[in-house]
Amino acid sequence: MSPPSTVSTSPSGDSSVANDSMAAVQAIGRRSKKLTEGEEYERRVVPKLASRSYHLPGNGFWGDYSQYLRNNHPAWGICCHSRLHPLKFKQRLVMLLASFACGISITNIIYLWFQNKGLSDQEAVFSVNYATRSSESQTYTVTNGLVALVTVGSATNAVFDRTIWSLSACGCCRPGGSFEHSSGRHCCADLGKQIVILITVAIVSLSTLVVAIRASLDEGYSEEIPWIEDKNVTAAEITSMLNLAKYEPDDYSFLKGYALEWAFSLFVYYPMFETILFSGALGCGSIPVLGGRPYEMKKEAKAQLEMQSSSCPSDMA
Repeated sequence: MSPPSTVSTSPSGDSSVANDSMAAVQAIGRRSKKLTEGEEYERRVVPKLASRSYHLPGNGFWGDYSQYLRNNHPAWGICCHSRLHPLKFKQRLVMLLASFACGISITNIIYLWFQNKGLSDQEAVFSVNYATRSSESQTYTVTNGLVALVTVGSATNAVFDRTIWSLSACGCCRPGGSFEHSSGRHCCADLGKQIVILITVAIVSLSTLVVAIRASLDEGYSEEIPWIEDKNVTAAEITSMLNLAKYEPDDYSFLKGYALEWAFSLFVYYPMFETILFSGALGCGSIPVLGGRPYEMKKEAKAQLEMQSSSCPSDMA
């Protein structure tokens, strides 16, 4: 029996084949990691949009002003936001509903607090006398209820709006974010949105309860409210109180007043205040957030200068 034949291999041949294969893999990796111009722009812009940035790359003054209002306004942004913005149509609708429900809850909770303490929300804090050439002297009275609304109420609503915005638009797991390449980025990318939906359901439920209590008090049904009578709360009593069919449309007149106030704030005061923030007048262009667009422009120019100075030694070499 003849011995089995052997095939001689050249070590140098094996190493060259391995080197060629490794070079091909590395070339494919470099091509796959190379981003297109659109993908690179998205990585730069998406985090800025999520953080409500005043300035976007390549924009002038009016371009930045337009994108800032279109992307950040609670109502206009529903239809006018950028296609790259992490907050889309449905998410913005949910946030607008949550903001409206939160405002109703805060307004009526303050009213109920005054009622529970036996205080009047119409008690005058101070008065201002004024007159015009065509009218007699008139008096404008600032009540303690109004003071509570414009301080505690407005501040709480503003903090709530910013919180749900930050949760919904969190860009940590999106292109350009800190955890862009993490293994669990796909699971965490929409976590904030789901939390906001749960918060919205909770705040709408709370506002429904508070509105029912307010309507009961205004129409003389206070004996039906367990908290007023200092007795234990039962499910049947809550169900009876939440039977909104027993109320007339006029019983919800306070909601009409709030809706008008909310709309005026949304379409008049909000653009005015955001324009002042954008201009940087409050922070003289030198303080984050309050410095507005001038601050971000200075920050961008400083970053570009540092990048150029760091690249100069390598260019000279």
